Amino acid sequence: MIHPRSICFTGILMFTGLPFQAAAAPTPHIHVIVSLVDNVSQGIVPVPAKIGNGNDIHHNLYWGAAYGVKTFLSRAPGWRQLGCENGVSDTILERCRFAWEDRLTVTAEAYRGSRIDRAMLDFMQVAATPPDPAQREMVVFIGHDGLMDEASRPIVEHFPKHAQHDKQAVVLACLSDEYFAEHLQAAGSQPVVTTFSFMAPEAYVLEAVARGFADQADEAELRGAAASAYAKYQHISAKAGNSVFGAASPSRAIKLSRR
Repeated sequence: MIHPRSICFTGILMFTGLPFQAAAAPTPHIHVIVSLVDNVSQGIVPVPAKIGNGNDIHHNLYWGAAYGVKTFLSRAPGWRQLGCENGVSDTILERCRFAWEDRLTVTAEAYRGSRIDRAMLDFMQVAATPPDPAQREMVVFIGHDGLMDEASRPIVEHFPKHAQHDKQAVVLACLSDEYFAEHLQAAGSQPVVTTFSFMAPEAYVLEAVARGFADQADEAELRGAAASAYAKYQHISAKAGNSVFGAASPSRAIKLSRR
């Protein structure tokens, strides 16, 4: 495998005749940009042709395959698919919305594999945009680390810069801390989950991080959740999983699960 007021307080409200309305908590939302894997246009070690076609949303490794974003979130316990839109543009082949236990929503977009530069630039633009005060926001990039390819490196000249804000950013791609962390900080966002080695950016990591985000986990807990999920699905040791995400301990990730 690529691998709930007391009666007393209610009485006070009735006596005063003043309406009471609890302050609504910010709604957690994650915007996920998925660059479909593409054997032809990306500098990768080729994967089997059926899952390596960057134009095929139905079978692509990062979207339609078993551990692709659409398939995995559609089937994972506690998750439900809210709907999908096909052919959003020539670049965005499909957009799907998901919810986890009515506590979190995810909007995921599948970018044509050959448009990886556009996917990276759009990701950085979302990362640089301050979050809506009514929401807690996170943005995630999933796919090949295009900045590792010499032909794509000039795209960094177009990466936006912004004063610091509190939108969290995640990059599930090989060696993403080295290639993306500084750019994300310059864009004002907080890179809370990045990688320190080669890895398979499959959706079980996104799912674990999303649940942690809904539970308001801190950076260490988010990295721990990612590492724990990665070790489980890749059948590697906790130590090896931690090394991929710079996580100090796998134990914190366990408490994030409500399954």
